[in-house]
Amino acid sequence: MQISYNPNVPAPAVLNEIKYYMACSVLKKFDEAGKISHENLRRANVAIAEQYGVLPYRV
Repeated sequence: MQISYNPNVPAPAVLNEIKYYMACSVLKKFDEAGKISHENLRRANVAIAEQYGVLPYRV
């Protein structure tokens, strides 16, 4: 994938990575608070990564 450089507008791939990171952070907080099981956290993490077209983080 070719990512063009424009300092005024972030590339779509960068925006998708940021959005995924934010969603992953929320899922981790849910896991720490006991609101989601670790298995559901893992599944949601993979599904969100696929939605944004990025590689999933290891949780």
